[in-house]
Amino acid sequence: MAPIPLSEKFDILNAPLLIRYKGVFDYDGMYKMMHAWLISKRFLFAETSYKDKVSTPFGNELEISWTAEKKVSEFIKEYIDIEFELWDHSEVEVIKDGKKVKNTKARMNIRFFAKLELDYSRKFTDGGTFAKKLGQFYVENVIYWDWRIKYANALEYAVYDLHTKVKKYLNMDTGSNVY
Repeated sequence: MAPIPLSEKFDILNAPLLIRYKGVFDYDGMYKMMHAWLISKRFLFAETSYKDKVSTPFGNELEISWTAEKKVSEFIKEYIDIEFELWDHSEVEVIKDGKKVKNTKARMNIRFFAKLELDYSRKFTDGGTFAKKLGQFYVENVIYWDWRIKYANALEYAVYDLHTKVKKYLNMDTGSNVY
């Protein structure tokens, strides 16, 4: 088993969760739903990058990155990183319930990453060699199952939950998962 990094973010998913979608959808509504979900789970939310490129006559290209973080203990911090890629992004008017509504037409990829950081306050990392080895021993032997089950698994299930809610919001056929 490779050593578990201290004071560095590391992925707990084998691969990022991915949503691919092409069609008309309420982008603002999806944005607000995802933001509300993150806030309800007590994550601090930041939009770390927003790029809007005029690329084709069909529409713009957007690249958006979000980072949400939450301190769950004095030693452990959880992160959810979300990356949006939209191509051929344009506003369209759709008639919904007899009213004209502005929606978005685009091709879209959304990637969800779940990460943990152990010793985010750098109590062990900033110490000497003995403190680093003690921190490594603490993480790998003393609290291994605690952080692995209590925090890593819970974060993984939470990311799957958000992933499923977005698929349901987009009315995708695969609006469910194993969990």
